[in-house]
Amino acid sequence: MAQKTISELEEVPSSRPTPISVSLMAKVIKIGHVAKFKTSNGEEAEMINFSLADKSGAILATCTDTSKDRMIKEGKTLHIREFILKNGRVAMSHKTKVLAKPNMDIPVDILQKAEHLILPPSPIKKVEEILASPRRSITTVQGQLSKIESTKTVKVNGTDTVIRTISIEENGKKIDVTLWREMAEEDLKIGQYLSISHCMLNEWQLHKSLNTTRNSKIQIIQPLTSTVRGNIDSITLNDIAVEIALKEDSKEEYKDFSVDLAIIRSVFPDTLQVRVEDLENYLLQKLPILVELIVQGSNVQNMHLIEQPAGSMDYDAEQ
Repeated sequence: MAQKTISELEEVPSSRPTPISVSLMAKVIKIGHVAKFKTSNGEEAEMINFSLADKSGAILATCTDTSKDRMIKEGKTLHIREFILKNGRVAMSHKTKVLAKPNMDIPVDILQKAEHLILPPSPIKKVEEILASPRRSITTVQGQLSKIESTKTVKVNGTDTVIRTISIEENGKKIDVTLWREMAEEDLKIGQYLSISHCMLNEWQLHKSLNTTRNSKIQIIQPLTSTVRGNIDSITLNDIAVEIALKEDSKEEYKDFSVDLAIIRSVFPDTLQVRVEDLENYLLQKLPILVELIVQGSNVQNMHLIEQPAGSMDYDAEQ
């Protein structure tokens, strides 16, 4: 029986399902998700997604025959016959014949390509970079959770599917992220810092937003370091820190931060001679104060006076 390589299969037009009777010798590289669906008879069924590779290339594959699951194992080399080429994928069914073959060595570059077909790279990008990226880009977003909407149910292929939209803010920029399926049920709280991988960028009516995919994962992370600039126009003092309300440039809302007393005394050297009980009044006389802050979460790591009075200086909490 004739045999085709993956690169030869890629040359076959596949806009319509095309039966392939020749043999394909290929190695299972990466197994993806199992999709549940209903057949034309209304019966529940499953389809496993995976990638195949040979020495010529890599291709996506699916199988709807669960009796073949024992053959579809990562690292196993297969002899496949009687399948369908559909939308550039090898579609296997109960009619497909699958047998085991001796191990096939795959070039490293093709191996990586096959892995990326199932689990594409998901680079970490700043929100500003994501908003400038092309539609359908895959990315990891990190930032502070600033909004959580209620869950709602939508129909996907006739099946009720739960979704929830949240907003992630990072360095003054925001983007909406729609969480799908199990992720919509995650116990998230406003103010948490999250990392959400493998999100796809979509655009609707000039509004860009992200959607989680089956590969997405949510992690709670440490607060990110960011830069904010604005006016301090109100404060309160405790034993170890000054709590400030900062009104960012060109924004109406306030953000609250905590500044260690050591930073305050270094930025304002005159305060070294001021008693703690008098420090609040001393600072109130200087308000509003235009500053640029390096912050991690709500804690100020560094403060720079934009309009510095004589004798003032910068201070870094890590010095």
